[in-house]
Amino acid sequence: MLRYICIVLVTVFISLSISSNLFSADLVANWTFDQNAGEEVKDVIGGHNGKIVGKTKWVAGKFKNGLQITGPSSYVEVKKSDKLELKSLTLIVWVNLDGVSGRQEIASYADSYGIFADNAIFKALLFNGGNWNVANGVTQIVTGEWYQVAQTVSKDGINLYVNGKLDAKLATPAIAFQDFPMWFGGGPADNQFWMTGIIDEIEIWNDALSEAEIEKLVKTPPALGAVSLNNKLSITWANIKK
Repeated sequence: MLRYICIVLVTVFISLSISSNLFSADLVANWTFDQNAGEEVKDVIGGHNGKIVGKTKWVAGKFKNGLQITGPSSYVEVKKSDKLELKSLTLIVWVNLDGVSGRQEIASYADSYGIFADNAIFKALLFNGGNWNVANGVTQIVTGEWYQVAQTVSKDGINLYVNGKLDAKLATPAIAFQDFPMWFGGGPADNQFWMTGIIDEIEIWNDALSEAEIEKLVKTPPALGAVSLNNKLSITWANIKK
């Protein structure tokens, strides 16, 4: 029996390691929302755990569990970290909105890069030190439906993807970082732009992924397929979604 278990574990390790080589960047943070209780949202990769604030509830998500956020003044806060202040990156979030009117902040780091919804379309922002550049998507958001929304930041600017397909792009100056933490589900700095809906499976990668890579993650997010960090297995059995 022990021999059988060892063979299975070795086989899984090899298959997961091979799958991780399909990506051109490393995963540096992954909030899976797999827990179903507690006042924290765990980052299973980098340990950047988020604190839950306000009216929220653990519910069924896109992949296992998710977090229902009901504005106003409800959100998740993740402390500032140099490891999340990247010049080239990919931010991915799964979201299911209860409504489409107005602006709703979904996920942003230091109000410097982030994804939000505004009057039924998704948008991506980048702070360049003086103002914000915004890429405006075209996909019309339908309430009650799940979307994978991704933002890439590189020397060429910002790209916005919805369900693995390019939705907008914008050439911008280089990113600059402000003295704020990361937020999911609202804009505490402005005390507005609150989100109402469910979020799940938020990822940060340390380079701009290609459209093909982002599309692959629509069907197989990290916690389902496992991704390595610095060529090592980073997601343990306990964190892999069943």
